Amino acid sequence: MLFEPLESDGGKRSAIYHAARLAMLHNWLAKKIEQVDHAADQVEQAAAVLVEAAHELPSTRQHSS
Repeated sequence: MLFEPLESDGGKRSAIYHAARLAMLHNWLAKKIEQVDHAADQVEQAAAVLVEAAHELPSTRQHSS
């Protein structure tokens, strides 16, 4: 027989499938972590702008003497 039938070694096929699936999940997770990291950077930048804007506002509190 020139080629081995696909069904001859289910364990091997299963291991290959699971390795491929694990690689796909790893890539998906890495992409999601990158997206979350980018979003966190945007939040930090927005927070810095908000803090700066709050410091530039004139004080509306009246001090009692």
